[in-house]
Amino acid sequence: MEFNYLPLRKVFYGNGSIENLDSIISENGMKHPLVVASHSVSMTTFYQDMIDSIKTPFTEFAQITQHSPLEEIEHGVESMRNKNCDSIISIGGGSVIDASKVIRYYYNMNAVQVAIPTTLSAAEFSHIAGYTIGGEKTGIRDKGITPQYVILDPAATAETPDILWKSTGIRSLDHALETIVTNNFSEPAVMFAMKAIEKLMTNLEKSGLDARLECQKAAWYSYFEVFDAPMGLSHNIGKIIGAKWGIPHGITSCITLPAVMRYYAGNNPEPLAEISRQLGIGGLNPSDQAYKTADMVENFIRRIGLTRKLSDYYIKDDDLDYIVSKLKGNREELMPLIQSML
Repeated sequence: MEFNYLPLRKVFYGNGSIENLDSIISENGMKHPLVVASHSVSMTTFYQDMIDSIKTPFTEFAQITQHSPLEEIEHGVESMRNKNCDSIISIGGGSVIDASKVIRYYYNMNAVQVAIPTTLSAAEFSHIAGYTIGGEKTGIRDKGITPQYVILDPAATAETPDILWKSTGIRSLDHALETIVTNNFSEPAVMFAMKAIEKLMTNLEKSGLDARLECQKAAWYSYFEVFDAPMGLSHNIGKIIGAKWGIPHGITSCITLPAVMRYYAGNNPEPLAEISRQLGIGGLNPSDQAYKTADMVENFIRRIGLTRKLSDYYIKDDDLDYIVSKLKGNREELMPLIQSML
């Protein structure tokens, strides 16, 4: 086994942790940051208060939309170049944070990036940046694009729409579950993933900043060993359908996760069985225990009102060949799996 740390310098977390932004700027000599956001985030009170607190000159770039289209990234690079920006402050969800990584990749890999997430995508803890070209998802994997600083302030999430908050929570649950069931991760990663599952199951339905902070920590734990192992099946299907049909990241996991958990229960039951045992449900043989975990995941998604199918996004039988063609694996096994998501 091998474990690789990413070049993340510091994570500040807790209510009010945004106050550390000023010291990050001064300690790193950030003279003119590019503040990257979506239009909706740029309209929030938290965002306005944050930019009001920045003492150095800065340029705003609030043009990123979901799945980070390349055209928007190119405009971000132009803004960074034209305004002579030396660093990035990205505030938003996974698309904003990933777009910021790609901007750095194409303009200045050494630029300091401060990531302030408003969702539970966990993109801030990754060396991967996904973006879209003509409806096709592509991406960059490079340790050097990992944000150097992360600020997990639950107040940054208070104005996030409920469906976005909860669906990206399911995205983090997806990361954690696939960490455990794919057998490619180290013992520390599995331990953190189990803790992430517990925190999300306990706190995602709650309101209040304390519960939101626990969910933010769960997102962090869910992506603990992203460098050393490949993405799982649910995540890969989500990338395909999200980019092609414009489905938000979190919602793709709401579609894929229940079916994929049943697929894993039938093919590799023991890791999935261990999850429900750890959560206090026991006494069954490994196969039944694994399906009990799959039921638990499906019921949790239903309970928070996020049960979704491919057909809800106008994906039809005729489209399934395209999805399967983009996946690695046995077509005869994958086609029934994708059909079950319709």
